[in-house]
Amino acid sequence: MGIKKRLLIQNLSIITLTILLFLGILISGIYHYYYSGTAEILKNHAENSAQFSKRYMDLSPYTIRDQVQDIQTNFSLPQAETQVISTDGKMLSSSEGFISHEKLDFPDIQDAFRKGEGTWMGTNPETDEHVLAVSIPLESDGKTVALLRFVSSLEPLDDNFKTILATLIGIGLSILLMVFVISTFFSRMITDPVVELTNASQKLAKGDLEARMTGTYKDEFRTLSQSFNDMGQELLKTEKLKNEFISSVSHELRTPLTSIKGWGETLLTGDMKDEEEMKTGLNIITNETDRLIAMVEELLDFSRYAKGTFEISPHPFPFHRLVQEVVLQLDKKRLAREMDIVLENGEPVNLEADEHRVRQVILNLLDNAIKYSAPGSTISIRYRRDQSNLVFEVEDEGVGIEKKHLQQVLTLFYKENEKSEGVGLGLAISKQIIELHGGQLYVRSEKNVGTVAGLTLPLNDKTQ
Repeated sequence: MGIKKRLLIQNLSIITLTILLFLGILISGIYHYYYSGTAEILKNHAENSAQFSKRYMDLSPYTIRDQVQDIQTNFSLPQAETQVISTDGKMLSSSEGFISHEKLDFPDIQDAFRKGEGTWMGTNPETDEHVLAVSIPLESDGKTVALLRFVSSLEPLDDNFKTILATLIGIGLSILLMVFVISTFFSRMITDPVVELTNASQKLAKGDLEARMTGTYKDEFRTLSQSFNDMGQELLKTEKLKNEFISSVSHELRTPLTSIKGWGETLLTGDMKDEEEMKTGLNIITNETDRLIAMVEELLDFSRYAKGTFEISPHPFPFHRLVQEVVLQLDKKRLAREMDIVLENGEPVNLEADEHRVRQVILNLLDNAIKYSAPGSTISIRYRRDQSNLVFEVEDEGVGIEKKHLQQVLTLFYKENEKSEGVGLGLAISKQIIELHGGQLYVRSEKNVGTVAGLTLPLNDKTQ
C-alpha cells in the first residue's frame, strides 16, 4: 500500500471515529431530551396528581369507582391517555373512552404496586403503537386504592427523532465527503514530492546521475528537493573527478613506464660496452622509477586521507636543517632550469612535528615553485616566528594562478591545466598534513606575477 493511500485511510479513520463519537454524543443528548424529558413531564404530573388527590379528595376502596370521573376531570392531560387502574389490575376508567376488561400487566403497573411508581416504554400490543406509560398509586390512609396511569404516544417523537437522526447522518456524511476531498488534496501535496523523490533516487541508484527533482514545493519539501538536487550535482562532480583522476593517473603512470620500457629495450639491444649510453639509460630508468614511487606514495596518502586513517607522529627536530636538505634535494632540478633559490634567513628553529610529513609538504611547495616558474627566475624561501606559530613561505616569479582557480587549488584532483604533470593530490594532501598539526596551508597568487605558498605550524614552549 502506497503512502498516499495510508495517509488517506489514516485521516479518514480518525475523522470518521471523531464524527461517530460526536454523533453518538449528540444523538444521545437529543434522545434524552425528547424521550426522558417526556417521561419526566408525565412523571411529575402523575406525582402532583397523586399528592393533590391525597390532600383534597376523599378516596377509599369503596368510593373509588364513584370518583373516577372527578379524577379524569382534574388530572387528565391533552397529550396523554389518562387511565384509572384498580388494585386488581383492571381498568376502571380511560380518557379515550375505551375500557379493557382484561387485567393489565404492564411493567409500569407492576413497578407502581411494588415500588410506588413505574415507567415503561414499549409497544402497545393492541394498537402496535410506540407508547410511554407512567403509573403512580392513589392512596388513602397509607393504602393504595387505585393506580393513576398516563399513556402517551411516542409516534410523533419517533418521527421527529428519525428526521433529526437522518439530518445528522447526512451532515456527518457530508463532512466525511469534504474531509475525503481535502485529505486527498493534502495527501497529494505530501506524497507527490515523496513519490518524485523515490523515482529520482531509484534512477540515481541505477547510475543516472542526471536525475533531478523538478517539482516546485514549499517548506521542508523545497529544502529536501534542493538537497537532493545538490547531492546529485555533487555526485556528478565526483564521477567527473573520478574519471579525470583515472585518466590522469593512467597518463602519469604510462609516461614513466614507457620511458623505462623504452630505455630497457634500448639497453638490451644496444652495445653493453657503451658506458655513456648505459649510464644515461640507467639514470633515466632510476629517475622515472623515483617518479613512480613518489606517485604511488601520493596515491597511498590519498587512500589514507579518504579512509580517515591519515596520522602523524610528532617529535622534535631542527626545522632549519630540514629546509636546507629539501633545497639541496631539488638542487639538480633547479640547476636544470637555471633558476636561483634564495634562503632569506637560516636561523635555527626547533619544531615538534612529524618530520617526514613536514618534509613532504615543503618539498611539494618548492617543487611546484620550480615547476611553474620560468627558467632563469628566482625563488625565495623564508620562515619566521610569529607569536606562537612558525610561518614558512615559498615565493616564485612564475605564471601565477587566476582568481577563479585560486580557491580550488587546495582541493583533491584539481589541476588548473589538465596537461600539467601530476594527479592533483599534492596540495590537498599537504593541506591535510598541516591541518593535522593544528596549522594552516595557504596560497596567494597574481596571474603573470607570481605565487606565495605558505604554512603556519604551532610552536610549543619546548621548541621556541
